[in-house]
Amino acid sequence: MIYKDFYDLIRKTVTAFNAKYEGKSFNDFYENTSLENIYNDLVSNTGIVKDDESKKTLINFFSILKRDIEKNKSFQFYKDKIDTINYPLKNLLLKGVPGTGKSYIINEIIKKDLELKNKPENVLRINIHTASSNADLMQGIAITTELNQVAYKEKQGLIFEHIRKACFSPYEPFVLVLEEIQENSLNELIGDLIYLCEDKKRAKIQELNSSIFTQDEYEYQKLIELYLENLDNPHFVEIPNLVSNGENRKLIMPDNLFIFCTSNYRDDKKVIEDNLLRRFDVIEVYPQYKDGFVSDDVSEFLDDLNNKIHTIFEKQHETHPDRFLIGHANWLDVEKIGDDKFYKSLLKVVVEFKEIREVDYKIIAKLFEDLKTKYKLEIEYGDYKSLVNSLQKKVYSDILNRNEPKQDEQSSSQE
Repeated sequence: MIYKDFYDLIRKTVTAFNAKYEGKSFNDFYENTSLENIYNDLVSNTGIVKDDESKKTLINFFSILKRDIEKNKSFQFYKDKIDTINYPLKNLLLKGVPGTGKSYIINEIIKKDLELKNKPENVLRINIHTASSNADLMQGIAITTELNQVAYKEKQGLIFEHIRKACFSPYEPFVLVLEEIQENSLNELIGDLIYLCEDKKRAKIQELNSSIFTQDEYEYQKLIELYLENLDNPHFVEIPNLVSNGENRKLIMPDNLFIFCTSNYRDDKKVIEDNLLRRFDVIEVYPQYKDGFVSDDVSEFLDDLNNKIHTIFEKQHETHPDRFLIGHANWLDVEKIGDDKFYKSLLKVVVEFKEIREVDYKIIAKLFEDLKTKYKLEIEYGDYKSLVNSLQKKVYSDILNRNEPKQDEQSSSQE
């Protein structure tokens, strides 16, 4: 059974508690007061709720508090946690060119909005790459040796285990961060979760008015069965057993689990698959030129550089000229135009055009000609070779000078 106004009920209870027992914590009087008396004194007498169903809900909730007294948790603790679980962006994808602060934004949400700065165990961060597999993330088969015999056992992947943890702590937010999802197909990696992560299909386990929250321990599948029995129209998928012949396991997406993803632009792949668009809030993150820069001149230079880049590729009839913009991350600590850090950051721009984007130099030659003239840069811009060589001499001259031994070193080595 689900108490639809559970959040509001707890908030009102916290407010009434703070008003009636100002200066005291729940722990101060809990040991000498029964659950029944707390309800009558705090809730019923203040007119918050009077029906038996609400009474049962709160008594079960107080039982959770009793269980957590040793952890110094209180009404306010649970109110705060419920507020964080209500954070509206359950499935979030931040996409854009590298270096625009996508991971930083996610970290800020985790620390400030979800208040998990001191709960790193509630956050699972995975960097997706071409070798990532469903077996590593969801479930697979582990090969072991027992009594000199090869044995095959099922193993739970990282994400599957994180879901399990979230199911056991319905009032705490948990976060799954998938970095650089453009490197692989999320449909192949977490296909079952894509169906379940839609808001209407998430299991609102934090709203359950059930005695299952008063139990300290459950076997995971037993807990899921109890959730499914008490939820209205629950959604789940069945996970087949890869080795044994037992019943298929059931998987739910708990509402307190957030999925945050980042993606860099790739020319050879879709940034996000079609069926994900309906379920994720997708936000484009562009370079910014205001906060965080050591030098205003460098900030203005980057702004000018990106405006020129956008204009160039627009004239080339590029469908997405914004995908060629340069992120601000490498430029934040540059102290002034023309110093070593400046040329190092500019070299990264050139290497990206040359090696990663494989842009014809004729397209961007005018860009570097204009930059040299306007900002009096000490660069050669005839072709990629001369441009890279001039920038490398500015940044890595000590290393390049060791390329060949000097004449006297050659003579001494021969002797």
